[in-house]
Amino acid sequence: MNANKWIPDRGIRLLALMKRFLLFLIGLSATLLVMPYAWAGVHAGQPAGEAHVNAIHTAQQGNYHTELLAIQHSWAHIKYHAPKAERRHAFAALLEKSKALSSQYPEQAGAMAWSAVILYNYAGEVGGIKALGMVKHAHRILLRAEAINPTAANGLIYTALGLLYYRVPGWPIAFGDDARAERYLRKALALHPDGLDANYFMGDYLLRKKRYRQAVKYLRRAMQAPPRSLFSVADAGRKADAKDLLQQAEKHDS
Repeated sequence: MNANKWIPDRGIRLLALMKRFLLFLIGLSATLLVMPYAWAGVHAGQPAGEAHVNAIHTAQQGNYHTELLAIQHSWAHIKYHAPKAERRHAFAALLEKSKALSSQYPEQAGAMAWSAVILYNYAGEVGGIKALGMVKHAHRILLRAEAINPTAANGLIYTALGLLYYRVPGWPIAFGDDARAERYLRKALALHPDGLDANYFMGDYLLRKKRYRQAVKYLRRAMQAPPRSLFSVADAGRKADAKDLLQQAEKHDS
C-alpha cells in the first residue's frame, strides 16, 4: 500500500468520526436542555424509558402545584382584599380556573377540594335558593375528594366538610349535622394540632354552639399558629377573623 495515499485516507476517516462524535454531543446537549427531569431520574439500574416516564410525571406534578398555588393566592386576595361589589364576579372566574385544573388532574383530591371551597365562597356571594344548591354541590365534590385522598391539601377536606356540616341547615332543608361537623373538625386537628385553619374553624364552631370556654382555647391557638410564608395574605386575614371571634368568646366567657 502506498504510504502517501494511506495517510490522507486515515485522516479523512478520523475527521468523519470526529464529526459524528460532535453531532452526538450536540444532540445530547439539546436533550439535556429539553428534558432535565428525565436525565435527573436516571440512576443505576433504571431503564431510560422508565426515567422518561418519571420525568414527565415530575414535570406534571410541578405544573399542578404551581397552578394550585396560584389559585390559592387568588382566593386569598379575593376573600380578604377585593371590594364586596367585585367578589361575586371574581369568585365565578376563579371557580372556572379551579374546575379546569381539577379536570386536568382528576386524581388530585386537593384540586377538587379547592374547587369546592371556591364554589362555597361563590355561593355566599350569590345568596338565596340558588346558593343552597351550589353548597350541596360543593359538599358532593368534597365527599368525592375525601374518597380519593382525605388528607390532601393539608387537611383542607376535613376542615371544609366540618365547616359545611355546622353552617348549613339540617334535614329536611339540607345536610347540616353538628355531630359530623365536630368529628371532621377533630380529624383536621389530629392532622395539624397547631394549624391555623383547624383551630380557627373548631373555635368558630364552638362559639356558635355557645361553648365559649372551649372556643377561647382554640381561637387562642389559632392566633398563635406559626406563619406560613407562602400563605401570608390568607393567614393575615384568618388571624384577623380569629381575633374578632376570640373577643366575642372571651366576652361571653367572662
